[in-house]
Amino acid sequence: MALKNRKLVLFLIFFLLFSFIPFPASAAVDGLKISTKAGFNGYVKTGRGFPVSVTVENSGNDFKGDLLINFYPTYSSSGSRAIHIDVPKGSKKTYSVSFPGITDEGQYTNPTGKNIFLYEGSWKNGKEVEFQGSKTLAIKYTDQSWKTLGILSEEPDRLKELRPLPADSKIETVVLEGSNIPDEQSGLDYFDYILLDGFPVTSLKPDQQEALLAWVKSGGVLIAGGGPNVVQAYGKLYSELPMETRIESRADLTGLESSINPGNEFKSVPVYFGASSAKGAEVILKSGETPIVAKRGVGNGEIWQTAFSPGEEPFSSWKGYGEWFSSILVKARPLKAGNVSGYFNPYDSYFSNVADVNEYFPSVHFSTGQIVLMLVFYVLLAGPALYFILKRIDRREHAWWIVPSIALVCSAAIFAIGAKDRIASPQVSQMGVYKAFGGRMNGIEAVSLLSNTGGDYTFSFKGGEFNGIPGSSFGPSPAPQRFAVIEKGRKEDSATFRNVEYWSTRTLYGSASIEKAGGFETDFHYSGGKITGTIENHFPFDFENVYFWSGMKKVELGPMKKESVLNVDHELNQKYLLAPSFGGYGSQGPGFYGAEIEKMKKSRLENEGISFLYNQSRAQNKPIVYGMTKDQVLHADLVNKKEKTTSISLIYQDVEIAGEVNGAFTVNEDSLSFDLIPIKGGNIDFPPGGKEAYLEYGIYEYTLHLPPQLSTGTEKFEEISIMLQTGQAVYSIKDVKSGEFMSLESPVTSITDGPERFVSANGEITIRLDKTGQGDPNVRLPSVTIKGVAGK
Repeated sequence: MALKNRKLVLFLIFFLLFSFIPFPASAAVDGLKISTKAGFNGYVKTGRGFPVSVTVENSGNDFKGDLLINFYPTYSSSGSRAIHIDVPKGSKKTYSVSFPGITDEGQYTNPTGKNIFLYEGSWKNGKEVEFQGSKTLAIKYTDQSWKTLGILSEEPDRLKELRPLPADSKIETVVLEGSNIPDEQSGLDYFDYILLDGFPVTSLKPDQQEALLAWVKSGGVLIAGGGPNVVQAYGKLYSELPMETRIESRADLTGLESSINPGNEFKSVPVYFGASSAKGAEVILKSGETPIVAKRGVGNGEIWQTAFSPGEEPFSSWKGYGEWFSSILVKARPLKAGNVSGYFNPYDSYFSNVADVNEYFPSVHFSTGQIVLMLVFYVLLAGPALYFILKRIDRREHAWWIVPSIALVCSAAIFAIGAKDRIASPQVSQMGVYKAFGGRMNGIEAVSLLSNTGGDYTFSFKGGEFNGIPGSSFGPSPAPQRFAVIEKGRKEDSATFRNVEYWSTRTLYGSASIEKAGGFETDFHYSGGKITGTIENHFPFDFENVYFWSGMKKVELGPMKKESVLNVDHELNQKYLLAPSFGGYGSQGPGFYGAEIEKMKKSRLENEGISFLYNQSRAQNKPIVYGMTKDQVLHADLVNKKEKTTSISLIYQDVEIAGEVNGAFTVNEDSLSFDLIPIKGGNIDFPPGGKEAYLEYGIYEYTLHLPPQLSTGTEKFEEISIMLQTGQAVYSIKDVKSGEFMSLESPVTSITDGPERFVSANGEITIRLDKTGQGDPNVRLPSVTIKGVAGK
C-alpha cells in the first residue's frame, strides 16, 4: 500500500510540474493548403541568398495570419522569416520572399526537420495552427565550385548551344522567366552571371529591375545582348551599358576562337554598337575597328555587352558557341558572395572579421588604487572610527546592525556605479566596414544588443539596406521562430529577438548596401615621392580622421567634417603608388572598458575588415583613402525603447591619382597586385602568405597589375624577368598584340626583345598556368620583375 501511495504522489508531482510548462497552442485550420518552392529548380548554394515561393490555397473560411520559415545561414546562426498572408475563402495566392542564406549544417540543430510554422493573426501571440502540406523546405545544394549562368530570354530555345556549357568551364546554366526574378537582390545571389537575350527588362516590376541592378553592383556579371531596340527594352539598365547601340552594321566574326571554327555565315553578322557610354568602359574584342564585346565596371560588378544578339543565327546553331562563350565568361570574374577561393560560407568570414568583437560592451573599470582606497575607507569606517563614535555616544550595542548596514550600502554603491549603464537603458553597439563607389556603399555591418531587462527587442532598419542574420559564437537556437523573426517591408525592415534574458547580448550581422551615400572627392597629384592636392568630404558623416594608404605607407590626413575640404601635402618616399599592404597586422585581444574596446574595434576594422573587402573587390593596384566615423552609417533603432547607441565605421574608397614617374624603374612582385582565375576546370585555395596556391587539375590565368603610374603610355619597358618552379605546371605568357601565348620552359626567363608586347594598355601581364596531373597541388606562383625607363 505504501508503495502505491508513493507512486501516486510521484505521479501528482510530475503532473503538477508539467502543468506549469507552457506549450504552444496548436489547432488545425480546415481547408488551408500551403506549398513552397525554394531556390532555382530546387537548388541553392551554401551561404548565398535564395528566393522562396509560397502558394496558399484556401477552401475554408477567410484566413489572415503569419507564416514563419526557419533558416540557418551558418552552423552558429539561425532565424525565421515572417510572411504576412491574407487569403479569402476559395482563393489562391502566391507570395515571394528572399532569404539571406542557408547551409545544410543547420539541420543538425533541428532533428525534427520542421521549419515552417503558421500562426492565426500575428506570430507574436503564439497561437500556432496546423495546415495541409509539407512542413519543410525542399532544398538541394549545388556544387560550390561551379558558377551559375542565368539565361533570361523570351525564346530560350534560341540559346540551346549554351545549355549546357562545356564541363571543363564549371559553369551550369539555368533558364529563367520574368516571374523568376525576385523583388530582393539577395534572391539573385545564386547566380554569378545573367545573360539578357532580347528580353524586355522594362516588362519587369520596378522592384525586380532594382533587384537586378543591385545584384550587379554587389558583384554579379550581367551580359547584355545587342539588338535594334535595346534602348527601349533595357530601360534604366541602358545607361549602365559600356557602349551605345546607335550604329547598325555588319561584321566579320570568323575569328572567334573555338575548337569548332565559325563557318562562312559568320563573315557578315548584324551588329549594333556605338561610342563608349560611360567612364571605365573597355573594348574586349574587336573585328577590325568594330567593337564586338565590351565591358564596364558597375560598383563591385560588371556589365558585359555583345554587339550581336546572342540568340540570333548564326550563333544559335554554332556547335562551338558554348566553348567560345564560356571562355568569355570565365574572364569576367564574378564576385558574388561565396564565389572566392576555397568556396567558403561568407557569413563565417563576416562574423570573424567584424561581428564577433562587436559583442563586447564597455563596463566600469576600477583601478587597483581605487579598490585599495575603498577597502581602507571601509576598514577604517567599520573599525576604529565606528568604535570611537559609538563609544563617545555610548551606543556600542548598535554595532551589530550598523556594521552590516555599512557593508550593504558600500556594496550597493559599487554595484550601482558598475551597473548604472546596464540598468538605465538597453545598449546598442554598431560596427561596419564599407567600400564607397559611385555614390553608393557596400560592406559588412554588425549590430549588437545588450538588454537591460527581459522581454522582446525589435530593431528597425531602412528597407533593403541591411541583409543581416541573427547569430553569435554560442551556436544557433533550436527554435529559430521563437528566437529571432525577420520581417521585410517596403519602407522598413525589422528583426525581433524573442524572450531576451536580463543583461544578455544578441547580434545581427551581414552585408549592407546604402544608396546615395556620397563619397570622397579627391584631386591628388603625385610627383617626386610627394602627394599634394585636396580631398573633399561629401559623405553625410563627420570623420575622426582620414588616412591615405599606399603599400606599407599610411598617412594621417586629419579630421574632416561633412562638406569640408582638406589640403594634402605629404612625403611618401615611394617611387609609385600601390594597393595597400595588409600583411603582418593582427588585432589585439579585448579589454573590458571603453577605451580599450574602441581601440580593439578600430584595429579590427583597419586590418581584417578593410583587407577582406579590398581583396574581394575589383581594385587593381590602387591606393585608397579611408576614414573612421562614430556617426551611424546604417540606422538601427530599437522600437519603443530608448537605447544608448555607440557606433564606429570605416569607409574606404579607391583613388585615381595623376602622377609622374621619371627615370629608370624596377618593379618586383611586392609591388604587383594579381588575380588568379580558373579558365578551364580547376579550383583554387590560398595558404597564408599569398605567394603560393593550391591548384587542382585545370588551366588558370595569373594576371599581374602594374602600379597605375606605369600605365600612362610614357614608359618604355626594357626587360621582363620571370622565375618559375618548373615541374609544377606548364607556363606561358600572353602576347597582347597577337593574342597568342609564348611558352615559358626555363626556370628563369628574361624577355628583352620587345617586352612591351606582353604588357596590356592598362598595365596587365598575363601568365597561363596549365596544372596537369594529380600530383602535389601546392604551386609556387611565378615571380615577375619588370624594368624600364619612364618619362616624357
